[in-house]
Amino acid sequence: MTHDELEDRRLLCSMSLGYTAYYVWSVQAKRERKYNIARLLNAFSAVKRVRAERALRALGEVSGTARNIERALAGLEPEAVATGPVTGTQPFSRELLSRAARALSEGRDLVAEELDDLYVCSTCGELMEGAPRATCPVCGTVREGFLSFRAAEAMGALGPTTLVRRLEQTPETLQALVADLDDELLSWPVGGYSLKELVGHLTDIDIVFRERAWLILETDNPRLPGGDPPTLEKAAVYRTYPIADLLEGFTNSRRQTLNLLRGLTPAAWHRTGYHPTFGVIPLTHQGNWVVDHERAYLIEMAQIRHELLQRRFERRPISIPDNLVPEVLEGE
Repeated sequence: MTHDELEDRRLLCSMSLGYTAYYVWSVQAKRERKYNIARLLNAFSAVKRVRAERALRALGEVSGTARNIERALAGLEPEAVATGPVTGTQPFSRELLSRAARALSEGRDLVAEELDDLYVCSTCGELMEGAPRATCPVCGTVREGFLSFRAAEAMGALGPTTLVRRLEQTPETLQALVADLDDELLSWPVGGYSLKELVGHLTDIDIVFRERAWLILETDNPRLPGGDPPTLEKAAVYRTYPIADLLEGFTNSRRQTLNLLRGLTPAAWHRTGYHPTFGVIPLTHQGNWVVDHERAYLIEMAQIRHELLQRRFERRPISIPDNLVPEVLEGE
């Protein structure tokens, strides 16, 4: 094995492990509503992925698809190589991570003034902060070849048509999730929360989203409220509400939201507001936020429904273990 081949194998192992670590950490940060820190960690994971890909190609492990399938079936078994540290290995990455550590020591996310837009060169993996340069300073790749990790896209990149369609689907989905369950089961907490609480919480979040959307549409670059939306802990009161009232409350709120959004021009969707955490963001940012938030909770509600129906079908006493479904904390 040549020195270059040994170095490529070391890079493949190191960068692959670093990619996995940073990606999983970014997912966890998002669950904890540390969205800028999640964006930072996701950018680091992209750096590692690009560099791992370069190493794999340098080792001759990437061919035409037919050959790649043959290699996949045969089993790719790289030799184990000592890697040393796989994260926080560069001065710039350590500086960015130190910013995150300071924010976390104060119990908060990074704010807009502490973390600018991030870009990763898709050719060499160079990480850049701030306005994108014309070319990568390391390999010369043009800015069109950069991977972007911008605050405006942090919540997703769904367009207006898809956002409205997703928002329209939620009331019917909620109806299906609570169908055939009696009031006792709907009030029963699984993993800490009941289906009634989750329906009420989604209504609370829809109201927050509509208020922010109205501000963006009616005011030039308004300063949006920086406080957190209502948390699930505040939704405990909904356990005592009739499910019909909760569903009606969500449906009415969502109807008002859709009346505000339907028929907006592309220019209206790209009107901006200033958020203390994310900086200047378009309305599409907040639309992606509420859709992503709802999707996470609808998945959790489907899991709760499955567990409740299973218990009822087996005719066993209802005794549901805590933390059956990992808590999803979305929504800044």
